[in-house]
Amino acid sequence: MWARVHKVDRVRPKPDGGAIVLVEDERNAAAMARVPGLSTVIAVARVLNARRVLEAKFGGKGEIRYATAASLPAFLQDAVTRAGANVSDASGERIVIPSSPAAISSVIDNGFVELAHHVRKNVGAPTVVAALAIVEAERRKATIDREAQPAAYWTAVLELAALAGELSRSRGGRWVETADMPVPFAIRFATGELAMPAKLAQRIVDGTADETSLAATT
Repeated sequence: MWARVHKVDRVRPKPDGGAIVLVEDERNAAAMARVPGLSTVIAVARVLNARRVLEAKFGGKGEIRYATAASLPAFLQDAVTRAGANVSDASGERIVIPSSPAAISSVIDNGFVELAHHVRKNVGAPTVVAALAIVEAERRKATIDREAQPAAYWTAVLELAALAGELSRSRGGRWVETADMPVPFAIRFATGELAMPAKLAQRIVDGTADETSLAATT
């Protein structure tokens, strides 16, 4: 499942004590490109989480493969390979494009910007503040089960986080990579402080949040 942020799909132990961790994306290229910001942040999160698994269980020995039958759109290929994954065929056996590890924070930040403005336009809101109020109210009315509907769940979480993140721009907020799981992202302010709106977003979508608004987290 392409959006299962909270789990790795498959782990193949190797005789040398390392492993190949597979991150699977069953979508076609058109589906991947439908909402580029969402595809980007989910793919990067999954690759970074796979790296954490490799580090924790195999001492970092091995590799990540982003397994897909599709030809990745250029933006997604760049995000996946910069995050540290090789792109492979759907079986995970053949590497099609090697990883090209590089700084990833700008990719994450741009992905969240694109996602936030996609959501704002989608709900017909004149501002990001208005969009967040609309979407947050809707999400509080109906929970989504993470295991039964991972794509809907993580889409909802990341849409909320993206909108909240845009409210931080006046304070110099930018999305950066963190070591947290399952959402390895935070907003870093110009002061160096961090905010993690995705944590509250998860509780909202889970139905376990109090009345604290996401607007107050950034």
